[in-house]
This record gives sequence, structure tokens and C-alpha cells, in this order.
Amino acid sequence: MTTDERAELGAPTAAPVSLDAARLSAAQLLYEASERFADDHPEYSAKPGLVRWQRYSPFVLAAVLVLGLLANWWVTLIVVLIAANLVFSINATFKVASTFFRPIAQLQHRRIMKAEAAELAELGLDPNNLLARAGDLPIYTILVPVYHEANVIGRIIDNLSHLHYPQGLLDILVLLEENDTETIEAARAAQPPASVRLLVVPDGEPRTKPRACNYGLLFAKGEYVVIYDAEDRPEPDQLLKALAGFRHDDVKRRLSRSSRPLACLQAALNYYNADYNVLTRMFAIEYAHWFDSMLPGMDAANVPIPLGGTSNHFLRSALVEVGGWDPYNVTEDADLGLRLAASGYRVDVIQSTTWEEATAQIGPWIRQRTRWIKGYILTAAVNLRRPLKWLRGNGVAGGLTMFGLILGTPLAFMMYPLALGFTLGSWLLGPVFRLGLPAWLVDFGLFNMLAFTILMIAVSALAAWRRYNWRIAVFAVFNPVYWLLHSYAAWRAALQVFWAPHLWEKTPHGLTEEYDDGIIETGGLPHSAST
Repeated sequence: MTTDERAELGAPTAAPVSLDAARLSAAQLLYEASERFADDHPEYSAKPGLVRWQRYSPFVLAAVLVLGLLANWWVTLIVVLIAANLVFSINATFKVASTFFRPIAQLQHRRIMKAEAAELAELGLDPNNLLARAGDLPIYTILVPVYHEANVIGRIIDNLSHLHYPQGLLDILVLLEENDTETIEAARAAQPPASVRLLVVPDGEPRTKPRACNYGLLFAKGEYVVIYDAEDRPEPDQLLKALAGFRHDDVKRRLSRSSRPLACLQAALNYYNADYNVLTRMFAIEYAHWFDSMLPGMDAANVPIPLGGTSNHFLRSALVEVGGWDPYNVTEDADLGLRLAASGYRVDVIQSTTWEEATAQIGPWIRQRTRWIKGYILTAAVNLRRPLKWLRGNGVAGGLTMFGLILGTPLAFMMYPLALGFTLGSWLLGPVFRLGLPAWLVDFGLFNMLAFTILMIAVSALAAWRRYNWRIAVFAVFNPVYWLLHSYAAWRAALQVFWAPHLWEKTPHGLTEEYDDGIIETGGLPHSAST
């Protein structure tokens, strides 16, 4: 995509002026991290929140619903039930269909490895030696945004020391908030090595992870940039795998006939405390399906990929070109994945894992999931301020991700209780009481809910079995109950979009730091595993 084409579509068109961060004042640095993106790319910024027509649309819809119920409540109920089932089926179809593309991704990966091995053999290099495949290693920047993480800050510094990458070429920036004195003191007490810089982010708003990452990007030295969270335990060879992925991008583009350059590689995220309780099991099943099946399938289908919040490896020049992260978007990863696609870049996945801590308590889980879903709503709202223009620029592939996943997921969770209630009511009460609903609607609702629920249970259980074992996978049968928690979080997120769109509800880490569930094979790090 040319610069003129990007400008026509409203996508970011040029990199910010190269800055010497050391020469800027604190106020200037704060502006670059917090407000530069909104000023340079207002169409892509979540700072204004919902535009007028988006803000009024729910109230108009509610008024139409009330008028419909007053005029003909039976017909209105039928229309609402149809809408609820359609929204659920569209979202579930996207997630299941993405899973079915996973074998294609595996086949494509093997073809790329075979082609690359042949090319390396001609040069006399060992294709199994990642260091040899990487060639001359560049400086690699690692951003570690932390906030109220005094209890785990020492662990992430230690975990990163296990990476198979020359320490002299690592540029590790631990991003500390100015008002978080406890974590700052703990980071200093950890006596980090010379490759680690403790960077204090000036106090300001919005106090979000993407703002801290933008600040760190100003000081980054590396050609490549990756984000890790405070509790992350990346597999030791992940940087080398990512670098090899970037280096053989030309092979993949030739095999897949893609003209889009690679901007980011997403590693899989999974949980070392998966077996801690029922909630962590459900979280682990969800992530295994997402990162081990859905994202590789989306990669193979060549549709835009929403990034995870960590372990995404960027070509720094591409990241800077699209403006970095939106500090006002609380799901900055999904936003950035779509923005890279809109700017003519490609996001792929790599076969490497970062192990994280699954939230083990309902309260923190609800707050975390509220933030994620709210960010999805905001991301959809930002991109669809001018829907027709966005669809022209992003085409069918972008529309599938937008309506099947980014917007489809919050809507499906919000409508899920209604679709579930309709199904249960038809199933349990239908044989006893004459409901008076059209037979085709009853049949469609029953088939829709049962078929897609069974499919979602099956594909997520299979992914969890591959990643963990049957003791985790069997809990996939509780997905229908787990989705009710999502529904509560989705309605909470929808309300926050109106009164607190930029509120970042912090997820506590380290609550199960020392728990070892015994199901993960140790591979060099505590609780880490080999894929």
C-alpha cells in the first residue's frame, strides 16, 4: 500500500520525526507518550471516546425497543430473539472457522521451514542452529511496563536473564510509574544487570500501559521491540525465533504470494498455574483455543489479527511509522493489530510460548475482562466512526475480523443470556406449555445454541488437551457457565465506555507465583514449558 493510498484511507502515513529523547524535557517526553498519537492520528485515537452518533445509538435503539414492545410486544420479542441468536452464531462461527484453518497454518509453516532450510544449506549454515539462522544479531529492545508489581519485579528481571540472546545486545527497559515508589525501590533492590535500564515514566494521564510503552519506545535502541508483562516467563529461545521469523519473511511472502511486509510476530500466551482452580482452568482453556488454534488459523486465512497484550515482537520502524500505541485505548493490542493491517502491514504468529499467571479470583477476573471487552468496544467504535470508508479500505478480510471478532465478541456476550434463556425456555417449557412462537424460530434457536455450544466446547477442549492434558480439557464443558461471567463483564464494559472509557483497572499479579500445578514440563524456567 502506497503512502497516498494510506492517506486516502485515513491510515497513519509517516513516522514521527526522529527524537533524541535525552534532549527532551519531561513535559515534552510526556506529550510524546500521551498526546502525540491523538494529535497526529485523530481518526485512530480513542481519546474522544464515542462520537455523537455512536453515543446516541444505544438510546435510540432502546427507545425503538420500548415503542416496539408497546405497539406489538410479540413481534418485537421475536425480532430480538432472532437478533440474539444471529449475533451469537456469527461470533461462534468466526471462532470455530478460524480453528479449522489451523492445519493450513501448520502446513504453511512446514513449507517455509523446508524452503528456508534449503536456502541455508546452500550457504553452508545449520538450519537447526537458531543463532546461525539469525546471522548477525541486532540490538533487541524489551519493554516491561510495571505498576504496583513490587512483589514480582525481581522475578521478571531474573526470567529475562535466561533468554538465549547475548546480554550485550539486549536493551531491557523496565517502565516504572513515577508515583509507584514501592515498585521503584523493589526494582533497584533487585540489582538488575547492565542490560536493564530502570526508566521512570513521569506522572500523568492517562495512566495506562500503552502510554508507558510509548514512553519506553522513545528511549529504545533496538531494531526490534517486544513487550513482556511483569509475571511473564518467555521461552528462552523466543527472541531468536522471532528474529528468524522476520529474517525469513521473504520466504513466506513468496510462498503465500503476499505483498504485505511483516511488522509483528505474536507468540502464544499460556498459563503456568492452569490447574490452580476452576477459574484458572477455564482461563487456560480459553487461551489455548485463542493462541494455539484461532490466531494461527486467522494467520492462515490472511485476516487481520488482534494482538495479545504481551510477547508481540515488532519491527521498530513499522511500529514508529503507525504512531506507536494509542495511550487512550485500554485494549491497545487489538487496536494496534488492526491499525498495522490498515497501514499495509502483516501480523503473523510464531511457535513459541510465554507463560503467564492466570487470574485465580472472580473479582480481579471481572475487572480484567471488563477492561479487555471495553477496549474491543472502543476499538470497534474508533474504526467504525466512518463505517463505509473503513470497509472500503480494509475489505472483506478486515470486515470479518471486525464484525466476527472485535465487535462480534462484546455483542455476543451481551446477548448470550437472552439466547441461552430462550433455548432453555423452549427446551424445558415447550413440551409443557404452548409458547406460541414460530416453529422455525424455536428450531433455529435450539439448533443454533446447541450446535455452536458443542462445537465451541469441542474445539477449545481439543486445544487445551494439546497444550495441557485431559485434566484441563474436560472443564471445557463448563464454557456455557463461563460465558455468563463474560456477559456480566461485557455489560459492565458497555457502561464504562460511557462514563469511564479510559479507566485502566489493574490486574494484580503474583497471587499464585509459587504454585506449580505439575502438568507443565519444566524447560529451563520455573513453570515454563516446551511447545
